[in-house]
Amino acid sequence: METIIDLEIAGSAASMETKRPTPIVRDAQVLFARGIDALERDRIDEAVGLLRQMVEVETDSFLGHLALGIALTKALEIPQAQLELETAISLEPSNYYGHLRLAELFQRVGVPSRAKEELRTALDLAQTAEQKKMARDMLAAAAKLDARRAWRPDFTKLLGRPRKQP
Repeated sequence: METIIDLEIAGSAASMETKRPTPIVRDAQVLFARGIDALERDRIDEAVGLLRQMVEVETDSFLGHLALGIALTKALEIPQAQLELETAISLEPSNYYGHLRLAELFQRVGVPSRAKEELRTALDLAQTAEQKKMARDMLAAAAKLDARRAWRPDFTKLLGRPRKQP
């Protein structure tokens, strides 16, 4: 009986030697690349973990916060996703993609007033015809949904968050 246990322990020790833990990476670009790769392969939890590490290493990275916001949206961690997307926008207020992704988040959670506000901002910031088309298409889709949408309150006034003025 003891020899069986010894063999099992020896076998698990040998398998532990072949499986080395992933070293902690402190290079923001490597973490970002791995996080985007995981996101593209729909390994959402892995992407969130890598991108969180990335923004810890490089706290002022617009792309890091944007990618983390997108990953958190896919992971359905909505409050954290909103926070990350708003952080990205605060780092680069004139970036089209930050406003577009935040608008997409608000559309998904059913806050059409904020979604339209962000889409209008994105449309104003659009630099190419393709960007303008994407924003216009999302505005048109939001308008179609409004006819069938159940009204959902927007509590930004109650929460004391000032709304952006167009």
